Amino acid sequence: MAGRGRRLPITLREGSTAHRLYVVVPWVVAVGAIAYVPFASQVGFAPGSIDQPFRIGQLNEVIAYAVAILGLNLVVGFSGQLSLGQSAFVGLGAYTTVVLVADHGWSLLATLPVSALVSLVVGLAIGVPASRIRGPYLAVATLAMAYVFPQLVLKYESLTGGVNGKGPARGTVDMVPPSWVPFADTGRLAEPLWVYSLLVVVAAVLFLLARNFVHSRPGRALLAVRDNPASASASGIDPTLYKAIAFAASAVYGGLAGWMLMLNRPFASDAQFGTKVAIFLVVGVVVGGTGCLSGAVPGAFVYLFVPYFVAEWTYDQSGMPPGLRQVMRPVFRWLEPAGTTISGFLFGATLLLLMFLLPGGFIDGVRRARRRIVRVERHPGWLADVHPPAGAPDVAVRTGGWRPRGRARARGTRAPSAG
Repeated sequence: MAGRGRRLPITLREGSTAHRLYVVVPWVVAVGAIAYVPFASQVGFAPGSIDQPFRIGQLNEVIAYAVAILGLNLVVGFSGQLSLGQSAFVGLGAYTTVVLVADHGWSLLATLPVSALVSLVVGLAIGVPASRIRGPYLAVATLAMAYVFPQLVLKYESLTGGVNGKGPARGTVDMVPPSWVPFADTGRLAEPLWVYSLLVVVAAVLFLLARNFVHSRPGRALLAVRDNPASASASGIDPTLYKAIAFAASAVYGGLAGWMLMLNRPFASDAQFGTKVAIFLVVGVVVGGTGCLSGAVPGAFVYLFVPYFVAEWTYDQSGMPPGLRQVMRPVFRWLEPAGTTISGFLFGATLLLLMFLLPGGFIDGVRRARRRIVRVERHPGWLADVHPPAGAPDVAVRTGGWRPRGRARARGTRAPSAG
């Protein structure tokens, strides 16, 4: 009736102009937000302090960890294997980069293919035998990788720097942006923004490659292995081979994530790549959405910013949003006797709350919310046999269907009469 508001959900027909806008606009907004960051300081509107070097550095880390989580999702979400050793491959890529730069004078950009190749070789060496292990045994085996890697870093101190870490001499590997970029004269922001731009391009290529892989024949075979290994084997698919491929691809993404971290801050230490990082990367996969490529981005934001803000607000609530500050003030007072353990408690509670509110991950939660508002009416191709497209030069037949003029008839058949 007139005067009443439109009832939800709103129905959009697939392929219509409104549906195309519904699909395209979120991507346009996301791309626009990413592209706006380098210009925020010049425009004068910088939400979230994105005109400060430290915040740009944090965004660079988010991009790197998003790539690491994306690679881990290829194993966990698309092959059904529980791997807890992704931090070792991130560390391998980081140390490969920093050793070549500090000891052999390579440029940071030139080390990219070497970091990827080293990670691929090690990933295959570990992935082939690991692909024959299932369930909790694989989890334990990969967790051992995450535990052993820092010990190897400490053992080979002459190569890795040991507990002191390793990095090039200060001022020898500055990422100075070229003069043609719009932010070349932004002072202290110029270098982190140039790194941000490079990382965005590399991450976009890696996300596109992952998407193409998932939708390719090997990707579909990998999904078949995940869903039903016995049926996949009966169809001629080798589960061991495709699990090893997924593990190797995950290792390459982990190594490239380590390279990206060194591009942002060329210093590596054993504490950066331990078992804690390995567990948190898995948490990032689950929070973002298992088996969802785009879930790596919110997973990386949660991985980096939730511990950061929880630790910051534990001791100083002045930076909290006003509404949240009023709600959380009694909680902080109640937990004050816990001392320094408050931040860890609140971080764990935040993760539990996210899991209860978004059991399928952040992307799944967004999709379910959108389905409550907008319902897409599917329009499969076979409907064209019943409902011809508008303006199509069709010919009526007895069955009520249609056929475009000039379509070849089967040999030995007559054209149906109009009567």
